[in-house]
Amino acid sequence: MEEGWVKDVFDWVQANPNWTGILIFLFAFGESLLLVGIILPGAAFLLALGAMIGLGILDLYTAWIWASIGAFLGDGISFWIGHKYKRSLLKMWPMYKFPDLIAKGEAFFEKYGGVSVFMGRFVGPVRPVIPAIGGIMGMNVRLYIAISLLASILWSPFYLLPGVLFGSAIDKIAAVAGKLAVMVLVLVVLMWLVYWIISMVYLLVVPSAYRWLSALLAWTQKHPVLGKMTSGLVDPRQPERGSLAMLAFLVLLFLGLAIWLMADHAGTMAWNQQSDLFFYSFHNPWTELPVKWLMYLGHDFTLVVVTFFVAVWLLFRRLNLVLWHWLLVSFSGYVFSVLIVRLVAGSWLWFGGAHVFWFASLSAFWAVTVAGAYPIKWRSWPYILAGLLVALHSFAVLYFFKQDLGVVLLSLVSGGFWALVVGIAFRTRQRRQFLGMPVKLIFLSGLLLVSFISWLLFPQHTEVIKPQWVAEQTRDTTTGWANDGEQVLDIHVFSDLASIENTLETSGWRSLKVQSWGSLYQAMVAESESPESMPVFASLHRGELESVMMSQTHGEQLLVLHLWQVDTEQWQGYLSIHRPRTVLLWFHFWGFEAQVNDKRILTAVFKPPQFIIEHQSTGVFRIIQHGK
Repeated sequence: MEEGWVKDVFDWVQANPNWTGILIFLFAFGESLLLVGIILPGAAFLLALGAMIGLGILDLYTAWIWASIGAFLGDGISFWIGHKYKRSLLKMWPMYKFPDLIAKGEAFFEKYGGVSVFMGRFVGPVRPVIPAIGGIMGMNVRLYIAISLLASILWSPFYLLPGVLFGSAIDKIAAVAGKLAVMVLVLVVLMWLVYWIISMVYLLVVPSAYRWLSALLAWTQKHPVLGKMTSGLVDPRQPERGSLAMLAFLVLLFLGLAIWLMADHAGTMAWNQQSDLFFYSFHNPWTELPVKWLMYLGHDFTLVVVTFFVAVWLLFRRLNLVLWHWLLVSFSGYVFSVLIVRLVAGSWLWFGGAHVFWFASLSAFWAVTVAGAYPIKWRSWPYILAGLLVALHSFAVLYFFKQDLGVVLLSLVSGGFWALVVGIAFRTRQRRQFLGMPVKLIFLSGLLLVSFISWLLFPQHTEVIKPQWVAEQTRDTTTGWANDGEQVLDIHVFSDLASIENTLETSGWRSLKVQSWGSLYQAMVAESESPESMPVFASLHRGELESVMMSQTHGEQLLVLHLWQVDTEQWQGYLSIHRPRTVLLWFHFWGFEAQVNDKRILTAVFKPPQFIIEHQSTGVFRIIQHGK
């Protein structure tokens, strides 16, 4: 697969199948235990395992067996706990913390009887409690074992197979663009992680949040200083401007102190360096194009336009209170973002695409305003959607090295907190819900559409300025776009470009167009019966495409010479062999087979007296033009 960290992970899984099986067992076992399955994302883990199976990294039957055993034993322990403690279990901690879930489980079991053990294994909301409910309600043990065993065996492929299909699709993409395939997989994992975190926070925290918040605010009211700071938030009779101003000052003080502590902290610096290397491993023309759009989702121009159009609609509907808080969050988010960049970089960034705090706070407050219009069971979705958008933009900010990982995380946390503070003040004064659909449409369509306009107007804002120490990590090998490993640059040419091309063309070689996404389009429209129309996908060296690609057909094979310019008349490259390949039925291209170590074909082309050929002991093949 890919080089670096991805290859290390895949190699470890392939080299340690027994340990991988144990991990599968532990996840399936843990997510089947009573209530633990609410927190532990075992099913999602199986989807990820399925992707590995589809990529050919893991064996399907091994994963299936271990997952089935773990699920059966986890459910069995839950059933035994319910069978032993009966209804007294419902009064124990933490069972009494989930009365709605228990009620749903009991209703489900009463409706379907013993079959509910089978059905419950596939129904997410009640799965963590159904085996225990069966034990509490006195289900026959032998009947339970038979049904649970069958359900556990069928449950594993139910979650593995979608991942297998996804992994197979990723594997097909990897045949064309390996780094793009891996980045898609990483983004899918990131999006699922954000979804899971927000869902868990909403499930475990929100039901008790109002009580905790009330207790906290009541405590602050007893304190002479804190009481003045919070009175404007919780008491609609008090002006909120003073409280918000004081809390904004505290947020800024916290940001300044945190950035100052991170600046020289060895652990934070090492963490940031690992992050830079991680994102640097994805850089190539395949991945840069889609990530640019993610970058412009949170671009300043996008946020200004979205803020304006939402404000216009609120003004039209005379929702002045909402309008005031909306503009406050947007303006303050921008100010905070500019100050963060100033504290980190020592310079002012008045306009750009790296103001993560602004995007995070504005998106979070948007979720606060529209969530109340949803039914209770759907109110987490605006927060999930906002979290996904902000996470994707943050990924792009890190990808283009606009901010360090520590600063991005700090901006996300503090931006979310600031939106929560303003949201509390807003909800204290605005109890009545309003129609949120126009705000949702304006906000989301604005982000998705205006981001393209931002891209067209300000393309320079995604220019990559790699940290110097990161660029020095690159080696004198290529990083192929497809799943073809690395190729050593063992051909060194000392000549001008015209002489190289003329010499090769005289011997029947032809020039190939070096391009990125254009090659993908060419692969889609090419016909398998017409090798001349099929593209050769380029390689990368230090993040750059080849300067020159020349090819010559040999039967059903294609020889390709790849060259990168080092100096005015100095080139480095390698020679490769390709065969026709088709993936997904309509992608026809010359697929990489191997690097060619035998350079006799080049010896026959670059003949004396115009050229001198040298074979060095290091394996380097040198072509030197007379007088160079």
